[in-house]
Amino acid sequence: MQENNSNNNEYLSGRRRHFLWVAFALVLFGAILYFASIFSDYAEKNDIETLDDVKANVVKILKNDFAIFSENESAGDEKNYAAKEDKSKNILKAPLILSCSVKDGRAIVKESFEVAKNKVTNAVFELANHGKTLYSTGFSSKENAVSCRGTLKEGQQKIFVYYCEKI
Repeated sequence: MQENNSNNNEYLSGRRRHFLWVAFALVLFGAILYFASIFSDYAEKNDIETLDDVKANVVKILKNDFAIFSENESAGDEKNYAAKEDKSKNILKAPLILSCSVKDGRAIVKESFEVAKNKVTNAVFELANHGKTLYSTGFSSKENAVSCRGTLKEGQQKIFVYYCEKI
């Protein structure tokens, strides 16, 4: 009888362990789903589209929305860095496609254009190539108020200007 009771206790103990592992797995799966839904709602609300956006902004997301990291000296430094970074933001509202002529590693723009109320004339892009794509490595113009970047395919006569900043 005692041996039967011992076998019964071992059987119940094994069933309890199995139940605890299954319950733990269910709780873990539920927690993963819960945090995924929170993240999905956050991504939808803040217009985050790719995982690269999340990687680039994970500390900012945790600080601002979930208050995980407290404000300290490094946060002040980060704010100063963000203020410096704001100065070099793209002032080009929409990309431009400009007629140009390519000679000796330089794209000479044939027309003048305006960027954030700054007129740019006699624009010249210094070019380098990567395969059949030419991209700008330098920029100069008569006014020197802005600096722009652009790209074009080899043999093309139009440059795609995608970035301009104030100097």
